[in-house]
Amino acid sequence: MGDARSEGVEVSREAIATLAAQAAEEVPGVVACCLKPVESLTSRVKREFIHKGVKVEREDGALRLSVFLRVEYGIDLNALAHEVAEKVKGYVEGLTDLKVVDVEVIIEDVAPPWD
Repeated sequence: MGDARSEGVEVSREAIATLAAQAAEEVPGVVACCLKPVESLTSRVKREFIHKGVKVEREDGALRLSVFLRVEYGIDLNALAHEVAEKVKGYVEGLTDLKVVDVEVIIEDVAPPWD
């Protein structure tokens, strides 16, 4: 339950979320994958699966991912979101052979310039 299959290999949602977070955090301008504490509590109440700041949903054998980010101050958010989405999709698909149909990027927080 909640796991995805890749050519006979079962890939857990935790593993998929970890891979997605690793990919996102490699993009310059991303400080971390994270979810605000209030959002984390809300997701538990809604029974959504979120791990390491990544929400993983499985739909018809494909994955939908939502990546929650803390980013650097002054970064072009639109360009960053596009780059993160492409990197996460390519990374997860390349390592798991699972189809990622959507990567939603949510900017949760902006690190102040004095951090």
